[in-house]
Amino acid sequence: MNPASFYQRQTILKEIGDAGQKKLTQARVLIIGAGGLGHPVATYLAGAGVGHLTICDHDHVEESNLHRQILFTPKDIGKPKAEVLSDRIRAQNPLIQVHTINHKLTASNAQQHLACIDVIVDCCDNFATKFLLHDSAFLWSKDLVQASIYQMEGQLQIFPFQTQGRDQGCLRCLWPTVPSANAVGSCAQAGVIGAVPGVLGTLQAMEVIKLICGFGRSTCAATTTINLLDLQTDTLKWRKQAQCSLCGDSPTITTINEQAYQNETTCEVNSEVDIELSDLNPEEFILIDLRSSDERLKSPTRASSEALLFSDYEHWKNQISKTQKTLFICQRGFRSADIAQRFRSQGYQACYSLKGGIENAAI
Repeated sequence: MNPASFYQRQTILKEIGDAGQKKLTQARVLIIGAGGLGHPVATYLAGAGVGHLTICDHDHVEESNLHRQILFTPKDIGKPKAEVLSDRIRAQNPLIQVHTINHKLTASNAQQHLACIDVIVDCCDNFATKFLLHDSAFLWSKDLVQASIYQMEGQLQIFPFQTQGRDQGCLRCLWPTVPSANAVGSCAQAGVIGAVPGVLGTLQAMEVIKLICGFGRSTCAATTTINLLDLQTDTLKWRKQAQCSLCGDSPTITTINEQAYQNETTCEVNSEVDIELSDLNPEEFILIDLRSSDERLKSPTRASSEALLFSDYEHWKNQISKTQKTLFICQRGFRSADIAQRFRSQGYQACYSLKGGIENAAI
């Protein structure tokens, strides 16, 4: 194999060139999760020539995986996912080194596996591991690219703690605690079309390449939500919180503690905070509108509501009773679900999000 000819189609790009290809060859990337997200991530990073790929997954291939985990075949059922995916990637690009971790990443072994890594790619399906990876990336200054999916939606988050520093805020500024066990729905319960993790995993791979080579611009301290039904996107930015337990002025999370990451729940995103318009009496709720002034002009509601920005969180936390029914609304229900979960994580169990947002309901 001739590296020059193998990578020629991308090295002619000014964003890559020989210098960028050298950076890719020297890079060390850890992919956590060999599932629907991990397959496109591994495929495109291997194709791009990331020199050292490590694939971590403790699960085995099941028949129900095959429609979206596209590098597996029926003959692989029962085999370790990480080993099978690693073999496929080695065959795809013999020029790179591919390492396999067949056991679960935990707080006790995280530092061992992350010590020499440049970029962590979070393709896992539970919040406990996501927070473990995020906190580890922050404490040990690693770049982190996260993605989650729910039915026809996907979310992408980039935390360049190594390349851009740790001053832009972190995930715990938005969600101070690991969400509870009822905060998400599983793939088996919610369903998934294979193309959805395919799209999000491809975006993850592109963000990793950008971080390694140093081109383009990534949206940090933000959640970008993509609705594959209509190709609409929302980007929710948040500010660094002085009281954040990880990146704040007086952090309480300074080491990785096993007890803090035992709340393992599967799978992607969204939760019981969602409520249908038909299931609520608006008169029983305080209604808080998260939309911008432009959005409200385009889609006015009959409800008397105020715009809540993430920077207003502390204000509203002092205004809302923990027992008062509160309904957050936004255009399509993504932002409202996120902020409702944030309140719930602080004990406000009566906070809800209007499912589908204003686009699918008239209040």
